[in-house]
This record gives sequence, C-alpha cells and structure tokens, in this order.
Amino acid sequence: MPPFSRTFSYKNDNLYRRLIGDGVHMVMERLDPNIAKIRFEVQHPVAEDTQAEAPIIYQPIQIPEGVTLIVADSAIPAARIGNDFFIVTWIGNYLVLRGGNVLFRIFNQQSQAIELAE
Repeated sequence: MPPFSRTFSYKNDNLYRRLIGDGVHMVMERLDPNIAKIRFEVQHPVAEDTQAEAPIIYQPIQIPEGVTLIVADSAIPAARIGNDFFIVTWIGNYLVLRGGNVLFRIFNQQSQAIELAE
C-alpha cells in the first residue's frame, strides 16, 4: 500500500490541497462536521515584475474533464454538484480517478475515542 499523503479532518477548517497535474489542484474542504466537498483550482499567475513576495492566489475551476469520484468497492459515482465539485462524507471510502487511473484513495480510518467514566 502506498504511503499516506496526509489526513483530512472534519473537525476543523483546514484545507487539503494537492497538485494533480497540469497546474490543477484538488482541494478538500469541510462543509460541516459530516460533509466535505472536493473542488478544483489553478494557481493564479503572478506578474513577473512584482518585487515583493506576493501571496499565492488560487482560482476555482470546474471539475477537470476525465476526473471522477466513485464510492470505493462499488464503482457507484459519488455525489456531484453540477460541474463545480463533489460531495463526500466521513463515513464513506472513495477513489478519485483521472482517465480511469486512481489519483487518490480517500478512506475512513474507522477509529473512535474511548472516554472512561469517572
């Protein structure tokens, strides 16, 4: 099994951003404690004559052609909102595909905290 890239938490507003090729980034963003969206963006070009270090600006794009998200172990397409983004939950396991090739596996780690009674 390949190494973990990183984890994503539904408990905070930290984004997960990963370059998937051709300057396109996949971004996973929490919508609420149970649901996240997967959207795509490109880095906005910065003028070369800029002397000061400019912040990185990302521009949203539609889901790139050939990119699909399926529920793992079933090949059922995951929820897609128009051409803008996919919806995922912490319960499911997913595969992000590009041209039929797996880019990422997103899976629930199925762990729970145990709190002792006093």
